Amino acid sequence: MKLALLAGNRFSAWHLRVFERLQPAPEITAFRAESEIQRHFAERGANTLSFPTERIHFDTQAGPAWTRLKNILLERYGVREARLLPFHDRLQGFDLIHSWELFTEWTAEALAAKEKWKISLCLMVWDNLPFNMEQTAQRREIKRRAIAQTDRFIVHTERSRHMLLTEGANPEKIVCMAPGVDLDLFSPGKAQRDRFKLQADEFVILFVGWFLPRKGIDFLLVALREALNDPAFQKKRIRLLAIGSGPGKDRVDQLVKRLGIEQACVFPGALPYDQMPEAFRAADVFVLPSIATPEWQEQFGMSLIEAMACGVPVISTWTGAIPEIVGDAGILCQPNDALSLHTALKDLMNMHEKRLELAQQGRERAERHFSLAQYAENLSGVYQALAE
Repeated sequence: MKLALLAGNRFSAWHLRVFERLQPAPEITAFRAESEIQRHFAERGANTLSFPTERIHFDTQAGPAWTRLKNILLERYGVREARLLPFHDRLQGFDLIHSWELFTEWTAEALAAKEKWKISLCLMVWDNLPFNMEQTAQRREIKRRAIAQTDRFIVHTERSRHMLLTEGANPEKIVCMAPGVDLDLFSPGKAQRDRFKLQADEFVILFVGWFLPRKGIDFLLVALREALNDPAFQKKRIRLLAIGSGPGKDRVDQLVKRLGIEQACVFPGALPYDQMPEAFRAADVFVLPSIATPEWQEQFGMSLIEAMACGVPVISTWTGAIPEIVGDAGILCQPNDALSLHTALKDLMNMHEKRLELAQQGRERAERHFSLAQYAENLSGVYQALAE
């Protein structure tokens, strides 16, 4: 089987691991466009693929020089968004196209190739908000065609499945499967805190992710200040280890300074994906304090299952798909609420036995539901059914 992988800006290391484990192994070509977000994914080792990639371009990256310059200036000053240059003719000869989300230009190219070359189309959908991302007539038309013409939708949560049903997708075309992590790589182990300049007697709170406001790190920083000033913890040394990069770091730095918590924060930047288990094992608790916005709710939270697989207690929020992912193996608090987050942290800091219990429950939940091997088997089955 010849598989065209159109993952848009989803060329991160953990998104791609499953495609290296498909059986029987298809002949994969990945089509990717360089962007700012893709450069940040490269910091996590997303360029180390076992299958070839072909670059596709935005209209700010290729074409006549004058046109590129004009489009760059219009994008810079917020007048327009960069557009993909058409590449659907390059998809001739593939047996299956795998694209992502209803509304993307990658999916528009996949639909054009499907219509022209009669290729099966599999669409992976993470979005969980009905009628989302419909700011333009063009996007609404892409979504309409994708709902009508896609051969198989793959979703990872019940929220995404319900979103597709609300938008009119055929329920028989929807397959729900959990993504997974390498449970041998992400596993409990001895904490190596030296590389992060952390001490053995410190209570370490871990955050992993973009520094975008929607990930809730601002509320975590305020909750950290509350913990540092809580009389109950005057003898406890508390540190935040924040792993990540991307837009928003300047805002975070300013908030850290304003709160006066510089000495309690460690920002080592992004880590290659294979080194992430070291960060999880260095932590006493992992926190994903996501919040909802009008256009986004947490779609999965891959770092949640990485933490659980490493046997790290999890604190997160009641938003998006997080309750589905965490189940009863973590503590959930109100989103957009630093005091609620502080209370959850306070409870776990005081309860060593509870942390051990959640650590065991998290690992068991990861083994039951979030195995990369099972994910690869399920995805292989979908592809083979489409190829028959």
